[in-house]
Amino acid sequence: MWLLWLNTLISIVGVILGIFLASGSVISIANMQVSWAWLLLVAAFAVPVMFGISGIGAWLAYGFGALPWINYLIALPWVYLALFIAAMLLTFKLLA
Repeated sequence: MWLLWLNTLISIVGVILGIFLASGSVISIANMQVSWAWLLLVAAFAVPVMFGISGIGAWLAYGFGALPWINYLIALPWVYLALFIAAMLLTFKLLA
């Protein structure tokens, strides 16, 4: 149960910081001249959404008794954030 409360706190902070990350990424993505820039833009705005899904989804999984899913929902925003950062870095590398 303490893990759910910790995840809730981290998810709230993650949504707030994810909004800042998304707004900062928009500036960088807008200057990119690649065909997949629109995908990066959508992915940037999905970062805070993933933290929200993690926070709400873990409680729903707990409430419905789907305890194995809690670990996946807690890991979801971190895996997504890592993939988004990797995509941004690869794009910057290709543009350099």
